[in-house]
Amino acid sequence: MPLQSVKETAKRFQISERRVQKLCEEGRIDGAQMISNVWVIPDTAKKPSDERYSTEIDHMLSLADLCKELSISVATGRNWVKLGKLVPASSIKRTPYFTWEYVSKLKNDLQNGKISALKSRRNKKYISGNSIYRSYVSETSENLPLIESVIDMIEQNEIEITEELTLALLADCAIQLILYRTEKKTEPDGLRGFLEGKYKNNPYLFLVSDLLGQTTLPSETTPSETTEKYAKLLTVRYVYETNEDILGLLYLSLKNMGSRKATGSYYTPTKIVKKLCASLLQKNEPKGKTILDPCCGTGNFLLQLPDSFDPKHVFGNDIDTISVKLARINYALKFMIPEKHMIYSHITEQDYLLFSPDQKFDFIIGNPPWGYEYSKTEKELLRTKFISAAGSNIESYDVFIEQAFQNLKQGGILAFILPEAFLNVKAHSPIRQLLLNKNSIQYLEYLGNAFDKVQCPCILLQSIHTGAAFSAIGLTVHDGDRTFTIQNERNITADCFSFRTTDEEYHLLKKIENSGHKTTLKGQAAFALGIVTGNNKKFITNAKRANNEMILKGSDLCKYRFHDTDHYIVFKPESFQQIAPTKYYRAEEKLLYRFICNQLVFAYDNRKTLSLNSCNILIPQIPGISVKYVMAVLNSRIAQFYFKKTFHSVKVLRSHIEQIPIPITNTESQEHIIRLADLILSATNENDITETYDEIDREIAEIYGLSGEEHLLIKETMKGENLFLY
Repeated sequence: MPLQSVKETAKRFQISERRVQKLCEEGRIDGAQMISNVWVIPDTAKKPSDERYSTEIDHMLSLADLCKELSISVATGRNWVKLGKLVPASSIKRTPYFTWEYVSKLKNDLQNGKISALKSRRNKKYISGNSIYRSYVSETSENLPLIESVIDMIEQNEIEITEELTLALLADCAIQLILYRTEKKTEPDGLRGFLEGKYKNNPYLFLVSDLLGQTTLPSETTPSETTEKYAKLLTVRYVYETNEDILGLLYLSLKNMGSRKATGSYYTPTKIVKKLCASLLQKNEPKGKTILDPCCGTGNFLLQLPDSFDPKHVFGNDIDTISVKLARINYALKFMIPEKHMIYSHITEQDYLLFSPDQKFDFIIGNPPWGYEYSKTEKELLRTKFISAAGSNIESYDVFIEQAFQNLKQGGILAFILPEAFLNVKAHSPIRQLLLNKNSIQYLEYLGNAFDKVQCPCILLQSIHTGAAFSAIGLTVHDGDRTFTIQNERNITADCFSFRTTDEEYHLLKKIENSGHKTTLKGQAAFALGIVTGNNKKFITNAKRANNEMILKGSDLCKYRFHDTDHYIVFKPESFQQIAPTKYYRAEEKLLYRFICNQLVFAYDNRKTLSLNSCNILIPQIPGISVKYVMAVLNSRIAQFYFKKTFHSVKVLRSHIEQIPIPITNTESQEHIIRLADLILSATNENDITETYDEIDREIAEIYGLSGEEHLLIKETMKGENLFLY
C-alpha cells in the first residue's frame, strides 16, 4: 500500500501539516505509523469523520506554509502581505494565516493568468497555460504536429485537462503505438476499440489496463462515457517512431508547467539526452554493463540507449505513477518484451533515495529533480542519511548524486544533466567534496539554457567512481565554443571547482594568483547591499524635488564612473524592506558595482550617492592601497579574465571579489595609475576613455608580472565582450 508524507496528507485532507501530525500522535488516522522518526500515512487513510478543530488556525496555512505553496521566500511573502498582494484570513500573535480555499484559488488564478498583481516577481512555478514542449522530441518527429493538434483543440474549446482526460488521451496513444509496433496496424481504433475488446489477444495491452487502473481487460461492452465525451480528441492517428518518447511528449504537454516546478521535474529535450548517451558511450563499452535511470520519467533516456545494451541490464525508476506506467510501455516496445514480470521488475515506482547501497550498477544516468520541495519531516529524514543534506536548504539533485555514488560499482559511471550552479554555488560544496573524495570527471559539457521556458544554465557531468582522490588529467571539456582535454594535474577544491580553462589558461591563472607581492579584499573591505525598497513604484519617482535625491541602478554604472539618472528617492530607511547601515551609503569614498553582470564593473563615488540592490557597495580597506587603485585593478582585463575563468557567473558575489588577487605596488606606481583613472573619470570622448583604459591595462599587467604574450592571450580571450567603458 503506497504511503504518504505528512505534507501530502495535509494537502489531501485540506488541513495543516501541524494538524496531521497531531492526529497521528493521537492515533486518530488509521494506519499512520512512525518510520525512522517520520510519520507516514496510507494513501487510503481517511480524515476522522468527527474532526473538530481545537483552534481557529488548525485548518489554515501559516505564511510559511503559503510561501512553500507559491515557491517564494518568507521574506517575499511578508512583503506581499505588507503591500496588500496577499490577504490573510486571520492574524494571531502577528502571524498571518490563510484558508486553504484562498490559497487554492490564488494558485489557480496564477496558473490561469487571471491575476497579475504578483507577476512583478519571476515566479517560474506559475508559468500559465498548457503548451507543447516541442524540444522534447526530434524536430522531424511525425507525431509532433499530431500532438500539437490535440493541444490546439483543447485550448480552442477551453476543455479542462482532468485526470480522466489525461488518462484517456494517453491510453489512446499507447494503444495505437503498441498495435503499430507489434502488429503493424497503421490505423487502429485506439481506446474505443480497446474498450470494446477488439485487441484483447495482444500480449502488450495489459500495460494499458494498468495505465487506466484496471486489473483485467474490459469485457465487450459499449464504449465508455469518456470516449463519447472526448470523441474529437480521440480521432488522432499516431505512428510508432523508434527512439521517440511520444507518450512522454503527450503527457508533458498536458501537465501544467506549475506541477513540473513543484516536483522539481524538468523533462530533458531529446537532443540533450542523445548527447549524454553519445558522450557516455564514446569512452565506455556498454556490452554486459548494467544501467539505471533513477528518475526516468516516461523513459526517454532509456529509449535513446543503443541496441548494444541488453534489456536484462536496463533499469528505470521514478516516483510519478503515470510516468512509470508510460516508461514501462516505452521499455516494452523498444526491446519487444511482453513479459510482465521483467517489465515491472526493471521499471519500478519507488523513492530512489531509499535504494539500498547494495544495489550496484555500471552506469547511472539521467536528469535528477531540481528544487524539489521537501517537507520538514522529509528534511529531517534526509539529514540522517546524506552528508549533502546537512544545510538548511536541501537541494534534491545533491542527494540524488550522493545516492548514485553509493549505487555505483567500482569504475562505474555517473552521467547527469545538472544546473551549472552545481559547479560554483557555495551551497553545493559538500556534494562537490564527495565527488572529489572518490571520483574523477571524464567529460563536462556546458549546455547553456537547455530547457524550454527555464532560464537556468545547465551542464552534462560525467564522472567515474575510482575510489581514489580526484584527478583532472584526461578530463574532456566542451564549453560551447571549443573542446579541449586537460593534460596536466590541477589543484581542484570544493570551493574552486571550475574547468573552463585550457592548460595554458590555467597556468596563467596560477601565475596571476602567485604573482609577486599580492593581497585580497577578504577581511580588508566593507561590503553592503543596495537598498531594497520593497516597492520601487511607490518610492521612486522621475521628478526631482527639494526633499528627494538621485538613486542609482546597476545599469547606470560604467567602469570607473556612473551616469547621472532621473530616478529619485526620499531617503527614509525605516520605510524600506531591506537596507544597509547608512554609513555605507554616505561613505566619503566608495566603489559601486553591478551585481547582476558577467563582467566586473566598478565605479568610483565620492558624492555619497544612494543605490538600489542591483548596484552594491565595496569600500576597500587595504593599508597603503588607494581605493582608486583597487578600482583600476578590478576593472582590468586581467581581473575580468580571472573572474570569468574561475567563477563564470552572471552575478558578481562578495565571495568572488574577495578572492581576486590584488597586486601590491609602490606609491609611485599607484599614483600613476590613479592619475590615469582620474583621466577616465573626467573624459568626455569615447576614444580617450578607451586609450586610457588600455594604458591602465598594460600597467596592471606589468604589476601582475605578466609578459606581453600573456597579456595578449588575455586580450584575445576577452575580445568581443562588452567592456562597459561608456
